Amino acid sequence: MPHLSLPPGALAHTDCEYDYDVDRDPPNIEPIEHEIRLDFVCGGPIRRDQLLGDYNPWSYKADDPATYPWRGGKQKPVGMAYAEASCAARIREEERFHDHADDDTVLADAPAYLAAQIRAAREKSNSRDALLEVREGREKWHRELIPGANLCQILKDSSYGTLIEKCIGPTPDAERLLKHNAFVGMVLVDDASDPDVFARDRGLDSVYVLQESDLSHVNTEDPVTLVEYGIELPAPLLVGEYDSGSQYPLVPWGDAVTCLCPFKQSAPYRVMCKHELLASVVCGDRDSIFLPVVRGIDVPYRARRFVSPEIAVNHEPRTTGDRP
Repeated sequence: MPHLSLPPGALAHTDCEYDYDVDRDPPNIEPIEHEIRLDFVCGGPIRRDQLLGDYNPWSYKADDPATYPWRGGKQKPVGMAYAEASCAARIREEERFHDHADDDTVLADAPAYLAAQIRAAREKSNSRDALLEVREGREKWHRELIPGANLCQILKDSSYGTLIEKCIGPTPDAERLLKHNAFVGMVLVDDASDPDVFARDRGLDSVYVLQESDLSHVNTEDPVTLVEYGIELPAPLLVGEYDSGSQYPLVPWGDAVTCLCPFKQSAPYRVMCKHELLASVVCGDRDSIFLPVVRGIDVPYRARRFVSPEIAVNHEPRTTGDRP
């Protein structure tokens, strides 16, 4: 089994070797992203009748109840209610960073991207306006873009619904989900390596040794590859195989893993894709922050960690009860 070499950005921020550069590295897994994963872990399986049909996620406005999607007797998924509350709480928790924008000792505790935004804004000639713009943009992200454009989008029949289409029952749990989708332990190699020779030389099953170029994320319009996340090949990783036929690796990053599907990678404001939503349901059913290896090679625990242990210990899903 080849060694899984982790780049500094994949480590916990408390690790002495942790290093993350906003301008150099891919988007970090923000605290709210870990929290939302836990919210859906604790929220339980999602019923088919809770998924949205032709709702336009971009129509969502936090201050306009007429734009809320779960109305008229349609029940909101518990995990979504938790996620909305987490977003509201995160706005309150980040107030201190905006209120003390000139204090680098305070900003040291801020999410990396927010800290970089604040530092850049305070250097501008119109720093007050620039800092206000950062604050308003951050609040809009938490209040509207995450709940609406992101989470409402994946909670549609045309998104998460495609992953449960063939599952039996009105509320597919992990057991049913994993009959049509799987998390597979694989060793990924570069194009210069012959998977069969690599497997034979190391006593591995060649079925679970693939070139990265064989996976779905590489065959997209603007692919984000493992090297962009600092992952050196060969590497033992978890690969999601879905009923649609897609195969997307879960790459260690930000003290967890992130899906390399184009939906997640093409827009930095998105904190979850339908594959990570499925992973949340599976973790919740197993009461674990680690994804299972359904079949394949037994990859390292670090390649299966879905939520930061630090945040898992400190985050408790809640609900505000202020959404219909």
